[in-house]
Amino acid sequence: MKNQQEIEQMAEQTLNSLNNMQQLEANEYLHSKILQRMNDNRKVVPMAYNRVMLRLAAVMVVFIGINAGSFYMLKQSDNTVTVKKAANADAFANAYNLNNNVDSY
Repeated sequence: MKNQQEIEQMAEQTLNSLNNMQQLEANEYLHSKILQRMNDNRKVVPMAYNRVMLRLAAVMVVFIGINAGSFYMLKQSDNTVTVKKAANADAFANAYNLNNNVDSY
């Protein structure tokens, strides 16, 4: 195990080596290329977002259209079934002479 004095000496050496470092200059071409790619990516994201939203809206319109069409079709079929049931009930009543309010006994 190292004692406290050795640890402090190593820390001082590390800090002194950091003080002597110089800041590096970036290559201008590389810097401009990176900035250009970052700007290009910002332009692409809204376009993709618009396409997704357009597709989602189209799917919702189709979904609502199918629901409205099926509701209309089912509503019509319910009316025809009711009319057929009423016609069948009238035919049954006529066959057994149930429409008359006259007592038949």
